[in-house]
Amino acid sequence: MNVVGLITRDGEFLMVYNPVKDGWELPGGKVEEGETPEEALRRECMEEAGAEIGALTPLGRLDGETLVFQAPLIHMGRGEMRAALFAEPPEDTAYPREELEEIISLWRGCRV
Repeated sequence: MNVVGLITRDGEFLMVYNPVKDGWELPGGKVEEGETPEEALRRECMEEAGAEIGALTPLGRLDGETLVFQAPLIHMGRGEMRAALFAEPPEDTAYPREELEEIISLWRGCRV
């Protein structure tokens, strides 16, 4: 199982630059043995972006195997990857732009 997070602050969302895939992506990754999906996302956010995140809200599931969560960004330090906040998806994404837009629309659809 995989997790991905739409980590937000002030209407923007966090992305990390994956040099192997040569593009920006949302933080996330594989759930390791003995970990809950929520723990995995917190770990991945910290490793990739040095990001401490708040309470997680489930947004849905992609491709039958990836759980998508939203969480507020509390603090961002230094992680293993370059990280930045975006108001709109960048052009150079690491995976199909439609997938990223679907995740963002899930978040925008549930915001109050």
